[in-house]
Amino acid sequence: MKKTYVILLSLCLMASVLAACGGSKESKQDGTSGNPAAGDKSPIHYTIDVLSSKETWDNNVSKKLTEQTGVSFDYVPIVGDRSQKMDLWLAGEDYPDVLYLQPRHIGKYRDAGAIIPLEDLIDQYGPNIKKKFGKYYNLLKDTDGHIYSLYSPNLATETSANKEANFIIRYDVLKEAGYPEVKTLDQLYTLIQDYYQKHPKTEDGENNIPFSGYGGSAEPGFLTNNPSFTAAGLPDNGNFLVDSDNTVSLSLVSDSIKKYTQFLNKVFNAGLLDKEFFTMNAEMSQAKLAQGSVMAGFFPAWTLGDSETALRSSGKGDKQYASLPLLFDEQTVDHNNTKTPTNSNNNWAISKKAKHPERIIEFIDFLFSDEGQKLINWGVEGENYEVKDGKRVRTDDYLKKIKENPDAGIKDGPSGPYTVFSFGNGSLLDDGDYATPLTKDYVKSNYDPDTKEILAKYGKEVWADFLPKLETVPAYIWQLNEPEEHKLELKRISQIYLKEIPKIVFAKDDQEFEKMWTGYTGQVDAAGRQKVEETWTKLWKGYMDQYDQSVGTK
Repeated sequence: MKKTYVILLSLCLMASVLAACGGSKESKQDGTSGNPAAGDKSPIHYTIDVLSSKETWDNNVSKKLTEQTGVSFDYVPIVGDRSQKMDLWLAGEDYPDVLYLQPRHIGKYRDAGAIIPLEDLIDQYGPNIKKKFGKYYNLLKDTDGHIYSLYSPNLATETSANKEANFIIRYDVLKEAGYPEVKTLDQLYTLIQDYYQKHPKTEDGENNIPFSGYGGSAEPGFLTNNPSFTAAGLPDNGNFLVDSDNTVSLSLVSDSIKKYTQFLNKVFNAGLLDKEFFTMNAEMSQAKLAQGSVMAGFFPAWTLGDSETALRSSGKGDKQYASLPLLFDEQTVDHNNTKTPTNSNNNWAISKKAKHPERIIEFIDFLFSDEGQKLINWGVEGENYEVKDGKRVRTDDYLKKIKENPDAGIKDGPSGPYTVFSFGNGSLLDDGDYATPLTKDYVKSNYDPDTKEILAKYGKEVWADFLPKLETVPAYIWQLNEPEEHKLELKRISQIYLKEIPKIVFAKDDQEFEKMWTGYTGQVDAAGRQKVEETWTKLWKGYMDQYDQSVGTK
């Protein structure tokens, strides 16, 4: 009798489990209820914002991801101002299931209750996430102890082979000077002044532009702020500097930005500065690069691609740009080549509207596996890459496709918001091979003869060889979730910066420059500089305590 009872009880329990599983699978498809167990691959659909209308889930890699996880996405492209769109979505509670957020947006969504904490879900459904973050896992946590967004650890052990310095000099300018070493801004000034005196116009009759910058009014940071801390040999902390005591100060009124503004003033008074330096937009600056009229300037590598393609296509390969690290002086120690333990920048957050958020965590957890990394970095084996002599290499067919059409990778390769979960160029998977295709051999194989020639003149193989040794820093300050309480003051300061810096660059002499600089810094002080610096110092020191505890430095 007892045995019969046990059998009946077991059958009842089994029937209950099967009914629950069947109901849960059905509910996940319509997105209403259920709590699936880990490993569920039944179809489920989400929405996520993307930054390009070209992106599509309908490609070979995305389909493989759906095969592995059951998850698929509809992309919601953001057109126009990203911050404005984020604010509109938040106000109307009309945001996607998954939000592709920068740290400066996360605090606002967190405080509004629009995104959910993730730590419990990661504990249940994210073993690969926890494994790969290792001792850095606690760095995911916000100041309240919750995790509101996910991104990847940076597991690179060497400088990315495609990384480049941000100051550029045109090939023919260097060639005419006999390929000199150019390490300082003063050396650059002499180089462009000498060339411009001999060649005020290009061979096409266009005016040569001795010194320019990216974006003008659309990207003010790339005109003065970013080059200032770059020339000072400092890591990229955006609008801030961090000293050895972890005290944060505004870079917009720092000694480094003053020195760089003085350099621009010198360039301007010598008639060497782009006349539209502060007024052009990004498209205008890229058009000038594509014409081959810009001789030198501050242009991050990602601003050069299309322009240099146009130069090569028009037979102007000698008008491409050498990317060189330039400093204020030769005594400055270069700490520009840095990496952080994590890749926080464009992070995934799960909105309160998303049904079955555990399925999103499972999807991300798959991306953290070596199989997932191969898919989102290399693509599909046999289509995008193959294995030769134990190493992954891109197939000739896929290389031909992306060479003929840069958008081919969107339709037939790894592309989309999931690629932010890459462990980074220069990182290795468990098989000992690189996690991404951007190896030194691959980068070299894509150089044209003009580029190979000029690199050879300097004894280098890739532009990354000009950079100092890779260093690890705890974080870039802009990777932290931005506090809300200082935003009014920071906005006022930014407006003063945008208005006054051009005037200072155009000062007629050193005396006027000093007078205007003193007036500018006084305005920034009055606008709330102290509050901004105190707010960020508190946030940064809190992060550093968390970092020290996580990595065991205390």
